[in-house]
Amino acid sequence: MIRHRLFEHRFSAPLLPLWLALAAITALLSVYGANSVDPAWEVEAISWVQSASPDALHQIARFMTVIGRSPISTVIPVVTIAAMWAWGQRHLSIFLAAAALARVLSGVVKEFVDRPRPSSSLVDVTYQLDSSSFPSGHVLGATLFYGFLIYCAEISISNRPVRRIVQGSLAAVIGLMGYARVELGAHWPTDVLGGYAISLLVLSAMVWLHRRWTGAHQKERPESAAATP
Repeated sequence: MIRHRLFEHRFSAPLLPLWLALAAITALLSVYGANSVDPAWEVEAISWVQSASPDALHQIARFMTVIGRSPISTVIPVVTIAAMWAWGQRHLSIFLAAAALARVLSGVVKEFVDRPRPSSSLVDVTYQLDSSSFPSGHVLGATLFYGFLIYCAEISISNRPVRRIVQGSLAAVIGLMGYARVELGAHWPTDVLGGYAISLLVLSAMVWLHRRWTGAHQKERPESAAATP
C-alpha cells in the first residue's frame, strides 16, 4: 500500500503539458504523413536498419509482427484480461480491456491521414499491405496493452526484482514492435513515432483515470466504515 501511494505521488505531476506535447507531436506527424511522398531520409533510414540487422533480428521482427496481428493480438489480451479477472484484479482488468480496445484509434487516424506504405521499389518489403501507413497499428496496440500491463505490474507485484523483470520484458516487446515495423519495410519511421505518440497520450490518460477511480473508492471506504454503528 505504501509503495502504491509513493507511485501515485510520483505520477501526480501535472500531466497537461505532457498531453499537449504528445497531441502536438501527433498532429505534426499526421500532417507530415499526409503530405510526404517517399521521403528520401526515411527511405535511407529504413535501408540502414535493414542492412544493419542480422538474420536473428529479422526473425525476431517477423515474430513481433505475428503477435501483433489477428488472431494472436486478440487471444493474448483476452487470456490476460480473463486471468486478471479470475485473480481478483477486476478493476484493473476492466481498464486493461479498455486499453486493448483503444487500438481502434489506429484505424480512425489511418482513414484521415491515408498515407501510402513504403514501396518495394525503394526498400525491402517483407509483407505487402494495402492499408494506410500512418500510424503503425502494431505499435499503437502494443504500447497501449503492454504499457498498461507495466502499470499493473507496478501496483500489483510487491517483489521488486520480479516486478522489474516483468516490466523490462513488457517494455522490450513495445520497443521491438517499433523496430520490427521498420525492419520489415511495413512502415515509415514516422509512422512508428506516431504510433508511440498517440498510444502514450491515451495510455497516460488511462493511468490517470485509474488513479482517480481508485482514489475515489479509497476515500469512500473510510467514510462507509465511520458511518457503520
